[in-house]
Amino acid sequence: MNTNLELSKVSITLNGKQIVHSVNLKAVSGDVIFITGDNGSGKSTLLKAIARYLPVSAGDIFFNARHFEEMPLPEWHRNVHFLPQHNTLAFPVEVKELLIMAFFRQKKWYEAYTPHQWLAVKGMAERFGITHLLNRNAKELSGGELQLCWLVQSFLAAPPVLLLDEPTQYLDAKNRTRFFSILHEMQAVEPFICICVTHDLPFKKEDYGQVLNLSN
Repeated sequence: MNTNLELSKVSITLNGKQIVHSVNLKAVSGDVIFITGDNGSGKSTLLKAIARYLPVSAGDIFFNARHFEEMPLPEWHRNVHFLPQHNTLAFPVEVKELLIMAFFRQKKWYEAYTPHQWLAVKGMAERFGITHLLNRNAKELSGGELQLCWLVQSFLAAPPVLLLDEPTQYLDAKNRTRFFSILHEMQAVEPFICICVTHDLPFKKEDYGQVLNLSN
């Protein structure tokens, strides 16, 4: 199914200060949009508003032509997945158990995860080069290792819209390159909308997606 996401004149005001002013954006499955801009230009704020973790003060957001206020939050979050810039773990968990949680919305609470889902975990872990971490305690990982786990989980969830806030911040050069390559490859196989806040654009950014500069 082809997905459409549209922002029409979206503005965001926090504590009496306008952070984002009248942003327009249209995206369909297969689009990758990199949001850039100076510090304080509202990049993360805009992403959180699309995810509906912050209120929109003016303008409209549409998902498949449905106004965001007409969609209950649980339905919105089934379709729009947000990976924040900073993630923490509240309790110890093995990496493989953290990754399989990508499928928790696809089953009833008492059902076990399927062999197919476990194979998907293994396959995506191999693509990101983290199979050696699968039996590790996720709370003991480095910042870069844990970030790779969150990215694997996000890709396994396969949402129609994936929002990523500085996904490569904790990654070394090798894994930054790996991330952009996998994102590009996955869009060719099973297209989705990816909106990514980043300062770390590939050299040939036009090969990877569009750029929305909030400083302009």
